Amino acid sequence: MNQQPFSFILRIEDFDLSRLPIAADALRANPDLLAQAISEYYTTIFRKLGGTANVAVTAGAVHVSWDPKTGDARDLIFERCLGLLKQGNYREAEPLLQCLYARFPDDHEVLFNYGMMLSDQGRLDQACRLLERLVEIVPDHSHGWTALGVAHARNRDKQRGLAAFQTALQLDPANAYAMRNAAAILAETAPADAIPLYEKAAKLLPEDQRTLFGYGACLLRLGRQEEADPILIKCIAINPLSDVAEEAKTARTKLAHENLRGNVAGGIRPDVVMYLLGAMKRFRDLGRMKTGTITFEIAMLGRNGLDINDPAQKYTLKSLPGKFSGLHLVSIMYAGMKILDPSQNAGIDLSREYAEAKKLFDLEQSHGSK
Repeated sequence: MNQQPFSFILRIEDFDLSRLPIAADALRANPDLLAQAISEYYTTIFRKLGGTANVAVTAGAVHVSWDPKTGDARDLIFERCLGLLKQGNYREAEPLLQCLYARFPDDHEVLFNYGMMLSDQGRLDQACRLLERLVEIVPDHSHGWTALGVAHARNRDKQRGLAAFQTALQLDPANAYAMRNAAAILAETAPADAIPLYEKAAKLLPEDQRTLFGYGACLLRLGRQEEADPILIKCIAINPLSDVAEEAKTARTKLAHENLRGNVAGGIRPDVVMYLLGAMKRFRDLGRMKTGTITFEIAMLGRNGLDINDPAQKYTLKSLPGKFSGLHLVSIMYAGMKILDPSQNAGIDLSREYAEAKKLFDLEQSHGSK
């Protein structure tokens, strides 16, 4: 086991002055203050790891030596980095990764984790350089090629990204993340070519929302709505409150709306007109407060998706007796929102049906007042 002190040299110009508690301009104007601040910064970092640290700032560079007393210094720092990365604590992980990279510039584990972290932070040019160095050193590193592909794709170089993902899959045909990311690029211009990759990735990553959403969205692009909907439903069920779930809900709403209009002559659904008219009458008698309670309950229920293309009366409410179809509930909610706040977005366009129902409602009102 190597118990030699861990040491590295870092140019001051490569140090992120925003990490220090003093304004960068003030530090640049006072070299002694800059040296003191950087020295205290690294001393604090290595003190947390135990052992003894010595820091000197001379000739435009930081010289750090750390003696952990027991254990391999590189491994101790790297394990600490992995723990911080798993917590999403990039701010504390970065200076340690930077230290490791300064000391071991060709360490493939350091290059991989440092490159991915920089990619996640949007520092893509630097990420690509580190990950390109990784696959140069270890050309059969499938996950390294995948990480490089992600960095290129994020950097708007989809062609190089796709090439990297394809290399990753040649090295490891079961690399599900390479499949998913390659499929995402192909889906933009060649969705039929993306489907086999999405299908395999979904089997390997059955609980990955991004994979399932991409798969469902790709099927929608190809007009395969009946296949797409159950995949989107599964995507939402994994974590209904995530951003990906919201995207899937939006896609399902659009799909439901298209199906709603699809086979109706003139584009107006008579059943929806009747549902809306019934809701208007109900809300007139119940008053504004009760209208808000019912509308809010349906809106919350709808966060997990209401099947408006299934006529079965399978939904119930706490605030309203009876059983309802998804379309009936959406119609009630739409009417309630129009009463409470006409500018509110109900997530589905029933404006034509609402206009017809409003005419009937006003007509009944006028006849009733005579």
